[in-house]
Amino acid sequence: MAERRFPEGLSGLGEDPIEFKRNNIYLVPGKDGARVLKQLRIGAEQAKLIGELLTYLNSSGLTPELIRPKSGAAYFWNKGNRYFLTRFIPGRNADYHQIPDFQAAIRAMSTLHHLSGRFLLAHPKRYSSLKFEPLPIWRRRLREMEICRERAIRLQDPFSKEYLRLWYFFWNQGAKAIKEVETLKAEQPGVICHHDWAFHNLIINNGEAVLIDFDYMIVDQPVHDRVNLISRYLRLHQWSKEALMKALWNFDRFYPWKIGELRKFRIYLTFPYEYWMLGRQYFLERQPWSTRYFIDQWHRKVSGFEKRIKILELIECFE
Repeated sequence: MAERRFPEGLSGLGEDPIEFKRNNIYLVPGKDGARVLKQLRIGAEQAKLIGELLTYLNSSGLTPELIRPKSGAAYFWNKGNRYFLTRFIPGRNADYHQIPDFQAAIRAMSTLHHLSGRFLLAHPKRYSSLKFEPLPIWRRRLREMEICRERAIRLQDPFSKEYLRLWYFFWNQGAKAIKEVETLKAEQPGVICHHDWAFHNLIINNGEAVLIDFDYMIVDQPVHDRVNLISRYLRLHQWSKEALMKALWNFDRFYPWKIGELRKFRIYLTFPYEYWMLGRQYFLERQPWSTRYFIDQWHRKVSGFEKRIKILELIECFE
């Protein structure tokens, strides 16, 4: 970490030296303990909603303490940029190769859903903009996959050829998920899902997980977060049946499954999220990443689809 001063200074922070930690994150030393300053890349409304949730969770131990500016706003504002300021939490990133870390993530998820469910009951309309509606969203994503296919046919570069090779398979998977989700009963009001259970968003401190980076949070049923975490765990273990059984058992131990939830889990897992996202980033967003990067992501997230199908069939047997 290279020490430096923040270029403009922030109201309420003074001129403390700031150590540059990572891209848009700064470590701020202080007499009352270190703090973390994060430059936000989300809109004002999203930042406000996250700030309100973090304030609600301040005493839970689930998230770092959010420090508000003297104005009482949810975030600091400086030169057109928004910032969250939180207490520094000592610890390390989670490692899902270690079962205790995976279990800590499950416990944190259970706590988040329990507390956020109560929070949403007190604010039934304020978070409506974050509501995840699988039917219209998945239909829109299927249409995007069709556009991506047309562009891949025109491009015919190495990534496009890989994308086209499995397009019909993944499109059919998406159509199947849509057909099945239509049979599910509507449930309200849901919980706040973190929606990004990457290992670096969990700090393991004294055996428990502290959650950071709520930029992608949504409102949906708890199964959405279950899929997010378990799919990461299964990818890490090459979609093995043993990993599935271990994941299901640990959830049953620390965050028990409800009747009918395994079916919802399978339906959500059926939709080809990773395939859709990679195609969107490559063909629609045209992200300036190398072809090598996209191919590597493909091998890491998409290429093991045969094993994934066997996992889906096994889950169906448990329903």
